[in-house]
Amino acid sequence: MSKQNIVRLVDGERIPGLSRPAFLRNGDHHYLVQLGVYADGLIDCWGLLTLEEFDADVRRGRIVTRFEEGARAAVYETVEWEFGTVLSNILTPESLLAEIRDDIDDLNDRPDSTARAWRAVHAFRAEPTEERRAALRAAYEEIPEHERHAALADHSVGDGPLHDLAMGIGADVTPDQYQESLDYFDDEWGDPREFLARPWRRPEPEHPTVLLDPWHPVSAPPQPPGLAVLRNEWPAPVRVGDVTYSSVAEAWAAIDPPAEARTAVMAALLRAKYDQHPDLAEILAGTGTARIHWRASYCDADAGFWGCEADGRNWLGRLSELVRAELNVHRMGLSL
Repeated sequence: MSKQNIVRLVDGERIPGLSRPAFLRNGDHHYLVQLGVYADGLIDCWGLLTLEEFDADVRRGRIVTRFEEGARAAVYETVEWEFGTVLSNILTPESLLAEIRDDIDDLNDRPDSTARAWRAVHAFRAEPTEERRAALRAAYEEIPEHERHAALADHSVGDGPLHDLAMGIGADVTPDQYQESLDYFDDEWGDPREFLARPWRRPEPEHPTVLLDPWHPVSAPPQPPGLAVLRNEWPAPVRVGDVTYSSVAEAWAAIDPPAEARTAVMAALLRAKYDQHPDLAEILAGTGTARIHWRASYCDADAGFWGCEADGRNWLGRLSELVRAELNVHRMGLSL
């Protein structure tokens, strides 16, 4: 089950992605599923997740990388089986996460961990300081462990020369091995300065996608609140004319605008919230250029219009991005 190109539509915009297999634990079964990894940093794993949320699922074992004999597995409503002899467990949580990060880099036409290691080794060869060796070692260790053997695209040496220069002479690298590795790069890769003179590919976007999860006023506010303060339910009083409401959500329910005016009214309420709460405006501005995606606790037609999951229209997110842009214009001393 190799990786396949996929797309996710966000109000008509095509977000490129890759579909790749993984095992998801649900109860005592391990379900073989297809993850959707997207260029905006979101991962579809029975619902959209940020990379940080996916990381947490891997760490707590919801996404499975290790199997024991007798473990039960299934393809949903298709087949079930038990693992007999487990010959090898290739992935670790760390290597799976590293591979997912590389997928996101590749989808954005950015240097992945292998390309960054190449640049680091050329930088070290051009100026072999311990500081640059430390940078090389860090770049080498970012490569998914099960893919390091192919990092130099030379199966006759594997990743040996890269490993030797990254680690330096010590318990695992003899002086002769180190010299052989230096000679390998001199013979096979040539002048490092020529490589370093080449331009990078498109730089990494400043900010990933922000997911805003549902938060209900009947429960205690999340602590620390984080980006939950951007939700309409957050208790930030909003004054509309002579009336002050406890939140944007309460103001919206009271006004109950007709369908043809709902985006204009919502934009006005968001502007009022951030005009009247400069501290919250700073938090919104702090999301930079990130796409803002609103999640709903359930998806009916109304929730799908304002947010929901992958197939929602996400108007609340888009209006939040609009207000954020207006805030940035005012912060620069410009007028609209």
